[in-house]
Amino acid sequence: MKGYHYIKRGIDIILSGMAIVILSPLLLFLCIAIKLDTPGPILFKQKRVGIHRSFFQIYKFRTMRIDTPKDVPTHMLENPEQYITKVGKFLRKTSLDELPQIFNIFKGEMSIVGPRPALWNQDDLVAEREKYGANDVTPGLTGWAQINGRDELEIPDKARLDGEYVKHLGPWMDLKCFLGTIGSVLMHDGVVEGGTGELNKEEEETEAHKSETAQSSAKKKTIAKDTEEREKGRRKKKILITGSGSYVGTSVEAWLRQWPEYYQVDMLDMRTQTWRTHDFSAYDVVYHVAGIAHADVGQVTEEEKKQYYRVNTDLAVETAEKAKKEGVQQFLFMSSMIVYSGCREKKITKNTIPKPLNFYGDSKWQADQKIQALADERFKVVVLRPPMIYGKGSKGNYPQLAKLAGKLPLFPIVHNQRSMLYIENLAQFVKRMIDNEETGVFFPQNEQYINTSDLVQMIAVVKGHRLVMVPATGWIIRLMKKIPGKIGTLTGKAFGDSVYDMQMSEYKEEYRVCDWKESVRRTEG
Repeated sequence: MKGYHYIKRGIDIILSGMAIVILSPLLLFLCIAIKLDTPGPILFKQKRVGIHRSFFQIYKFRTMRIDTPKDVPTHMLENPEQYITKVGKFLRKTSLDELPQIFNIFKGEMSIVGPRPALWNQDDLVAEREKYGANDVTPGLTGWAQINGRDELEIPDKARLDGEYVKHLGPWMDLKCFLGTIGSVLMHDGVVEGGTGELNKEEEETEAHKSETAQSSAKKKTIAKDTEEREKGRRKKKILITGSGSYVGTSVEAWLRQWPEYYQVDMLDMRTQTWRTHDFSAYDVVYHVAGIAHADVGQVTEEEKKQYYRVNTDLAVETAEKAKKEGVQQFLFMSSMIVYSGCREKKITKNTIPKPLNFYGDSKWQADQKIQALADERFKVVVLRPPMIYGKGSKGNYPQLAKLAGKLPLFPIVHNQRSMLYIENLAQFVKRMIDNEETGVFFPQNEQYINTSDLVQMIAVVKGHRLVMVPATGWIIRLMKKIPGKIGTLTGKAFGDSVYDMQMSEYKEEYRVCDWKESVRRTEG
């Protein structure tokens, strides 16, 4: 934007000057803490690349010991943790080590927003940025690459994002970077000591997670009595959970093991090819939970997309076909509400036709359809399409929201509705499906829709964190939804409306062993 350079510089002077005055007590406190922690200077000065490849001395609070190798990026150090001080670890995690750069900004060597200044000897990064013209703008305290991966990004990706910033340079781009930084700092996104490229690693639903399934003694007795009456005259069910170490799988296994006289549960690792030789004929039920989940759909290669179909579709269908061929009586498949992600309806009904929005949802939907087609009188298929599953040790958006609830001083009051499913309610529903030898498509959810503001407030209460709920903040939510990356995605999911018609989730026998408020206490307690 023509003339924006002068406006941007004026904003930098005003805001950095105000910051120096307002933050002076905090700056003084941090100086004292650093000095008392380890010997050495308070400030760390380092030669960095400025605009037009000029050099300047960047200021940071010292976070590492004075014997740390000079001019070596943290990710290139061998075991960088050994050099980071106690106070330094806190400063890095909260990004407070960057505060002295407000003086660089006031002097004009840096801007509030811009590409992060490279080390003087990072020729590879400087060369990559040259391709995009990113060396010809003033470096910044934060930037586009910072809110889209930070230390996790490989150099080519970082330079490309810096180029996108230059291409769209203007007040709107700077505002998005600034707001995105606030969220990234609060959630500690992208800080990876000692490595880069972590964004490209798969997050599989089959990673090891152990779930605590503590429930009140009264509820236990009720369920145990119900099971005892139900199981009289029945033989023990043999159940195979395919997806060893998955959060859902281990949770359901722990739940069923409360009644060892009625259920024998084994788990099978699906990450190698050995599952193909495992004898399925010994089992009454196969419960398939293995899959890749929690996709960052904006930063995935074509090969990674194919991997989603190989695992979420092909592996699931092959497992179901093997179960049917070897005489298993019932097959349970974990589909997801994600298959409706492309639908316009805010409330999903039984008449809503699934329409996935992206490859992740489509990989689930393809398996969903193919596995249903295998059902017959001898092979009963249960397809579960749950909404967001949460509980102690869960992954995905809930723990990120819980992290914010324990840190933010303020939170907006919104009036949305979300379908969610507590892990113990899911486990009990699975038990009902097995007990009654069901077949069909099911939509388990908590007995109440959850409002995001109520949920966050409840989490804050359990955590003992004082949180002020702020009304009339809808415009902020709309703005945050437009921020790219994790911030915008999380905002859209957290504050949007997405529910199942409650009638779809009613079952002839109760499976909701815990209401949403108690579930938060168990998850956060």
